[in-house]
Amino acid sequence: MSKRLLTSLTLSTLMTLVGVGASAHAQSVPSQTSRPLQDKDASRQELSRFDQFLDDHREIADQLRKDPSLVNNDEYLKDHPALQTYLQDHPGIREQIKQNPNAFMHEEARYESREDDRDREANRQKLAHFDQFLDSHRESAEQLRKDPSLVNNDEFVKNHPALQAYLQDHPEVRQGIKENPNAFMHEEARYEVREDSHDREANRQELARFDQFLDSHREIAEQLRKDPSLVNKDEFVKSHPALQDYLQSHPEVRQDIKQNPNAFMQQEARYDRREDGMDFDRAVTHKESANFGEFLGGHSNIAQQLSKDPSLVKNQEYLQNHPELQEYLNAHPEVREKLMANPQGFVSSAQQFSHSTNSNGQGVKTPTTTTDPNKPSKQ
Repeated sequence: MSKRLLTSLTLSTLMTLVGVGASAHAQSVPSQTSRPLQDKDASRQELSRFDQFLDDHREIADQLRKDPSLVNNDEYLKDHPALQTYLQDHPGIREQIKQNPNAFMHEEARYESREDDRDREANRQKLAHFDQFLDSHRESAEQLRKDPSLVNNDEFVKNHPALQAYLQDHPEVRQGIKENPNAFMHEEARYEVREDSHDREANRQELARFDQFLDSHREIAEQLRKDPSLVNKDEFVKSHPALQDYLQSHPEVRQDIKQNPNAFMQQEARYDRREDGMDFDRAVTHKESANFGEFLGGHSNIAQQLSKDPSLVKNQEYLQNHPELQEYLNAHPEVREKLMANPQGFVSSAQQFSHSTNSNGQGVKTPTTTTDPNKPSKQ
């Protein structure tokens, strides 16, 4: 065999051996990309186990969260054999927490916070499901709210098969309510109140939006207020594309008004009257403030004194000494009523309309801050 051939075979053999070795090494070494995922999963499991241990040992939990370095204090561990035994039985946790107690307890605190969030959400869902059941079974709801202990009364549960079936189908609710009926029903009552408040606010917003739509479409408003059932007549809706578009864009309004047109339109009418009433009150108050502002503009001395002490309007001696103010209030009972109810607010509101007249006949706004009314004013 020639030297060239031998050299060629030798190189080929070496390359093959190197390739096999590399392949074997690649198979024997875990993938670098899988490690972080495994480490994260292991860390999460360790945190979960240690969090459960701390939940069962509140004194240790409080102390370690205040001072994580205690975990490396042999005297502390001897005084707390449960922790010592736990760490011996869980070397993975022992290694991590002893290497960096602060970091580990920080992660545990974050895990605990996430757990609390999950528990609150799970509890909210339980309350929501049970509240929905009670809304559909008013008789059971009234009796349980009066006497929550009935849920542990077998005779009562048997006599209410819907409740019995519900508790069987929802073991998490059954467990919660049976362990502490009073506490569970108290939480359900609080949930009910929050739900009612939320529903009222949602309904108010629906009415406000629909009232605004009707204010912009007077013809539709008049017809629907005369005959709310028109909203369920396809021909009417199609012949009023603005209404059709609105209902399509506001499914929550569409659902409510279509289910009970008369009730919805009655609520809308009440909302509209309240809105009109508030607008009227604002307009009246504005008019009265302007009227009183004009009076103050012509009586600068009174304006200055009331600016400093609005409560003088309730002082009978002051009124007797200023007959022009007394006569004005007698002639304007609506102003007097507002002024007596809120002297500070009404005087402040009137001041923006208050203008006195100087010697040249020019209007001068009365100042809101004044000198002592007993001192002579500078001319």
